[in-house]
Amino acid sequence: MDWTWSDWLGLDEDGRSVVLDQLLERIPPGYVDPRSVGNRPGPLPSFIHAETNVLFHVVFGGEAVIGMTEKRFERLRRVTIDDDEDGLVPVVRIEEAEELRPARTVKVPTTLVADHVLSFGVLRDKLGIDETRLTINAVRTNGIGPLLKALVALKWRAPSEAEWEFACRVVEDHVDDRDPPTRPTNALTATGLRQMGMFAELCRDSWHDDLSGLPERGSNGTGHEVVRGKGTGARFAGWSGSPAWNEALWPGRRRQLAWPNAISLRPWVDLLT
Repeated sequence: MDWTWSDWLGLDEDGRSVVLDQLLERIPPGYVDPRSVGNRPGPLPSFIHAETNVLFHVVFGGEAVIGMTEKRFERLRRVTIDDDEDGLVPVVRIEEAEELRPARTVKVPTTLVADHVLSFGVLRDKLGIDETRLTINAVRTNGIGPLLKALVALKWRAPSEAEWEFACRVVEDHVDDRDPPTRPTNALTATGLRQMGMFAELCRDSWHDDLSGLPERGSNGTGHEVVRGKGTGARFAGWSGSPAWNEALWPGRRRQLAWPNAISLRPWVDLLT
């Protein structure tokens, strides 16, 4: 059975245990069920990668509108910020929003998603990346190749743009394009996924100047040429209870070769079919 967010949020603890048991049949080898050490099911189904001790959450897949629709763009255009130099300016600049058009309806699979971007300690000690190629939670440009090789050995991967944005929306409890946005329930925010968008994270897609090349399945290649996150919204922590928070983060989309700073990676893991 393909479980949904609505299913999960509507279940009691016993019902969630049933879902976790079924998910366990699809989790790759090497992951530990926290219930085995007495932990109760949390806001997201979670499993620990035994070799690296990295915590992963299950993000249920589904269909979603990815990108900047007219409704989303208008919502953001109505919100301004007080910029020290320019006075009141839009949160999202038009040129940034254009890179997230045209909006597309895509389907993304249910996957495991790391609770946080990979830390310096995991990158160095568990994945074997030379520390000269690292910063605190990221790799320098010359570390991307070794990192991708290390991911293959662990059966981890970078997300597609669609998967990244879908997870970003789900954690904010804003899974559709309703206007006004639904009021967040905070049901899923007690996880490290809450920080999605605050880092420049590597995606596996080949580069397109906009989303016109994004196919139904939500990925247009394995070029690892796209960086998502670290958009303007990261400057406004006071918005953390608003669905507009991640809308302000989405325009953090840029080509890897044009990004001058280190790049983080939050690994995704495919479930067994």
